Amino acid sequence: SPDRGETRISIAPTVVSSFKPLITAFTIQHSLDFLCGRRRAHRPASVRHDVINSNANFSSFSARISVRSLTFPTSRIKMSAEKSDGVGEDCHDIDDADVLGGDDGGGGDELVFQHPGIPKEYAIIQYRTMPETGFVEQELNAAFKRNDIERLKLTPDDVTTTAALLMLFPEQYQSHTRARKDCRKRKILIHRGSLGSGDSMFARDRLVVGRVIDRVKSGDTVCIQQRMQPNYDECKLHDKEPPFQLPVVFEDDHFAVVNKPEGVVVFSHKNGGYGRMSVKACLPWVLSPPRAGTVAVIRRPHPVHRIDRGTSGLLVIAKTKPAMTQLAMDFKDRKVMKTYTAVLSGDIKAPDASSISASAAKQLGVSIENGALSEWQLIDEELEGQTAVTIWRPLKQAQLEHARNNTITMVELKPKTGRYHQLRRHMASVSGCPLLGDKTYDGGGPAKHLRENGFYLCSNRVSLPHPYFNSIGGKQEWMNVRASLLGDHIKDGSKYSFTEVDGLILFHAEIGVPPKFSEFSWKNCKNGEE
Repeated sequence: SPDRGETRISIAPTVVSSFKPLITAFTIQHSLDFLCGRRRAHRPASVRHDVINSNANFSSFSARISVRSLTFPTSRIKMSAEKSDGVGEDCHDIDDADVLGGDDGGGGDELVFQHPGIPKEYAIIQYRTMPETGFVEQELNAAFKRNDIERLKLTPDDVTTTAALLMLFPEQYQSHTRARKDCRKRKILIHRGSLGSGDSMFARDRLVVGRVIDRVKSGDTVCIQQRMQPNYDECKLHDKEPPFQLPVVFEDDHFAVVNKPEGVVVFSHKNGGYGRMSVKACLPWVLSPPRAGTVAVIRRPHPVHRIDRGTSGLLVIAKTKPAMTQLAMDFKDRKVMKTYTAVLSGDIKAPDASSISASAAKQLGVSIENGALSEWQLIDEELEGQTAVTIWRPLKQAQLEHARNNTITMVELKPKTGRYHQLRRHMASVSGCPLLGDKTYDGGGPAKHLRENGFYLCSNRVSLPHPYFNSIGGKQEWMNVRASLLGDHIKDGSKYSFTEVDGLILFHAEIGVPPKFSEFSWKNCKNGEE
């Protein structure tokens, strides 16, 4: 019954094979979490359930629920007992909910949300109402310490905004600190009095931004809102042109990869120093905002990692909060594979003792391309007491005055870890051949004559799991665009591609090395050919 906000959900036998005959509301809530593929429980605010008389075979059961939260919009629940696995493709997370009004929900100059927030770029994605009779006093006493209740003057029908969040959204807010943080980020709204119906559910004159010091009373509704439109144009009010050229290798609604020039920092210092001359400040000029309807977009695009000021090459950018979270996890779990090209000062040696095959490197967790199956060198040397692993191989050599042994070597580097200046320090201290032009680690002396062009290091290849296409909601979109994205795509001297490996959608990007790398008369290390 859509008018009453209710729906009947049939859960497959495999889901309940171990459940007890009497299915409680607690079990029903967790079943819904499982069906929707949630990592963390996001339960309906209230669940009305009946005693279910199950037969001995547990063939199936039905639970009647009353949904008063956008966490489970009635229009998006499409489950049936015919799905034997219990998690069919029709199950959707809140990120895929229809939060947009209008004909197509994704076009036009004016984006209209079904439940707009404050300001208009936001939309309400979840809400729960404080009971008319107030909270149960025993639950209030169990949730807060006695001195907190007295200090905050909490009563069953009058609590602070943070206390209301802890009581109404216990699965999302386990501490006052988290609740206060979201209040300060203006993510919380309070609707005074009873709700309406349909698109006019929230009366604008009763809806206010929830502050930490505000009070929530019986019958008030606490809402959580998220930014649905970015604000890329705000930084362009005073400057019409980007501060420097920043080529875009690839971008979609969720993330992007740019080619950072050398000499530019990724983030400006907190106390000044670089001003607009940072990658983060330049991103709104060169990237396009996500399309209308993309959930949890970031106000401005944000780099997920950093590379040194003197290093050029590929930098991964997040455009939504889910993408930022997923990419950060992938970097932490070392699922992002990066390849660097560097020029070293010296005739670097490749001893047999540190030799490692391509297959052994893959087992170590370092990605090796199919066309690079030659022997590699392993450096496993701790930095500041932390594990630091790099594999490398020589590519070319050339003669250069003032370099060590009057020789320079181009090498390919693949770090498994990402310690501070790892590649520069490993090559200088372990291999005895610092990067050409690296004034920090070249040791001085004749090397000072080779510093005018900076050091020679470029991040020219990266591979990573796509942050959205591998999610539950993104797999369907991937099937729609799969044919157009698979294979190689050439763009202004750079290349990107998509591949599928064991059901995982991987993104690959590659660029050429900077022009200064080609200023020398290189010869291949193996055959001596120019």
